[in-house]
Amino acid sequence: MKISFLINNIYGIGGTNRTVINLAEALAVHHEVEIVSVFRRMSTPKFGISPRIRVRALVDLRSGSADRDAPGTDEPSEVVPRQEEFYAQYNRFTDRRIIDDLAETDADVVIGTRPSLNLFVASYTRDSALRVAQEHMTHLAIPPAVRAEMARVYPRLDAVTTVTEADARSFLENTPVPGIPVVGIPNSVPKPAVPPADGSSKVVVSAGRMHHIKRYDLLIRAFGTVAEEFPDWQLRIYGDGGEAAKLRGLVTELGLTGRALLMGGFSPIESEWVKGSIAAVTSSAESFGMTLVEAMRCGLPVVSTDCPVGPREILRDGEDGLLVPTGDASAIASGLRLLMADGNLRRTMGEAALRNSARYDPDVVAARYVELFEDAARRRSSGDRGYRPPAPSRAGGRAQQTVPPVSVRAATVDVTTDEAGRLRFTAEGPHDGRHRWQFVLRHSASRAAALPDMELPTARDPRDNGGTRYSAELAPSALDELGDGRWKVTMRSAKGENVHMKAGIRDTRSLIDARARLMAWPTGAPVGWNLPYAQPNGRLMLRTVLRPEHVEATSVELHESGITVTGVLCGEREIRPGARFVVSRRGLHMVNHTVPVQVLSSRAFRVEVPIRYAVDHRLERWEDWDWWLQPHPDQWKKTRVCRVLEDFPDVKSAYPYPPVPLAGDEQSDYAMVHPARPVWVRPYCSVSGGMAMNVVDR
Repeated sequence: MKISFLINNIYGIGGTNRTVINLAEALAVHHEVEIVSVFRRMSTPKFGISPRIRVRALVDLRSGSADRDAPGTDEPSEVVPRQEEFYAQYNRFTDRRIIDDLAETDADVVIGTRPSLNLFVASYTRDSALRVAQEHMTHLAIPPAVRAEMARVYPRLDAVTTVTEADARSFLENTPVPGIPVVGIPNSVPKPAVPPADGSSKVVVSAGRMHHIKRYDLLIRAFGTVAEEFPDWQLRIYGDGGEAAKLRGLVTELGLTGRALLMGGFSPIESEWVKGSIAAVTSSAESFGMTLVEAMRCGLPVVSTDCPVGPREILRDGEDGLLVPTGDASAIASGLRLLMADGNLRRTMGEAALRNSARYDPDVVAARYVELFEDAARRRSSGDRGYRPPAPSRAGGRAQQTVPPVSVRAATVDVTTDEAGRLRFTAEGPHDGRHRWQFVLRHSASRAAALPDMELPTARDPRDNGGTRYSAELAPSALDELGDGRWKVTMRSAKGENVHMKAGIRDTRSLIDARARLMAWPTGAPVGWNLPYAQPNGRLMLRTVLRPEHVEATSVELHESGITVTGVLCGEREIRPGARFVVSRRGLHMVNHTVPVQVLSSRAFRVEVPIRYAVDHRLERWEDWDWWLQPHPDQWKKTRVCRVLEDFPDVKSAYPYPPVPLAGDEQSDYAMVHPARPVWVRPYCSVSGGMAMNVVDR
């Protein structure tokens, strides 16, 4: 049968997009599937979609498109209720495009994916197709006026699905649609492509949009309650949204800078889940709990608030996770404490989470949908003699479980690091034929001359689906040639065509332990580091670090009147008694100021940063002072203090240190209008990884 999904915007990022793509991929194994996006605002979808699924858009809103100013775009929609969340996006022009497409569709099943679109599907889909409405929102979160319109129009549907059984009951109680089955079918989550977590890391992970309903403030406060008890643990929160600035302020207020990290958006997310040993979901409400299942499929036990719907249907309390009261930071802290303190319990619950979450595999969920379609077709046939039910599946033998990308440009590259610094690249591409594609690293030079390309010996293995798997390794010894810099990960054909590849999974969990070991036992050899990462445009890059001598900051502690830095020195030299810490003002009026460090060992130091000197001797309203270490008191050679040896690229955003306010003791050389007001001194990590501080007279 042919199945058509109608969605608001498949080109963006969101939970509905993920679950629709997961289901579409599973159904496409045996059926013809298309995804119809009402809107298109970019060239390609953010999430990868199998080429066997047709993706098309009805309204092109990209720059220069005639659809942006078409007749009717300034008139309100006649179908979408004013109270619907996305009402402002719809108009008379979009109404007509949707209605015309539904009237002409050749699909056997049309599935709407939100209330506004379900109203179109119910009212305007041609009679030859089954009409199904997916409800991804918690039912009572839908405005009453929209539910009233649903009650009027939905009787034309053949079936309604909700993502939980509880929400199916709520739908039937609050918006009755006589004669129409309302069935709870969960969202699907594929088996991750990365090995599961083993429960040994000391990281709590949470992920989702930065929205007040996710109650990350509770999670941060809960972690703050147990942070002192578990000083070697870290909290990582992944996601973007309007609450990020407020949450950073809370991290600062609770003194959790460097312990509670806001990591920003990340895709694919499974490589970040497996860096943790505990997952946390602290929402006040969930329509389902997509991230909860994602974490379980990665082998993590979950501490989750017991929302009215969602988590209680997914978690088995005490077996694969812990349910705690909603809105209670102390209860969340108790759940975290229980798992943080007991490695065996984490591993046991993580193994149970891995087993129990298999019921959300897309194949399992897709089978339930096919059963729903077949049941709907039987009911339609019994009441409409003119209706012809669709063929149940493609004829022929066993369908391919996967299909290769249509071109290398559409492929993604997965990267895995190991503790020794070795990288493994893999990509699934089309049949290789005469192209003879191979991995090539191309130097991304900013000012200096570009280094020669590094061609990686590439294995090409034919796959059962007709495609080719490309794989290559980068040995740690390659750093001698790559040096300190950034490299594009590309593939080059025998004809000389070069493609900067899209980033897939970057499994860099091994770097967490590698950093911990290096900080505990700094080496006397040069420091090497390989970090794969994705550019904002999704292209894969490699950051390489090779330094004969390197100083890495291990902690930056702020107090009322100062900044304390702890760090380690790697390389041939050692830290001698009398070693100095240097702050160096950037710019035309460069000056160095040194203070003695506390020598903790031949390779470790602690120092009080001389911020008072920088305040009293500033010459501008805004100055940057770089940090250096002079290991030998009798040698002028100094080394930049950095923070680059991490498992993620954006250290600057992950460690947003708060400012220290100071009033100068001496008359500054810079004439201030208001000498009594404080000057703000804020440490930061630059984009290149060098540690520095702003000195700002506001």
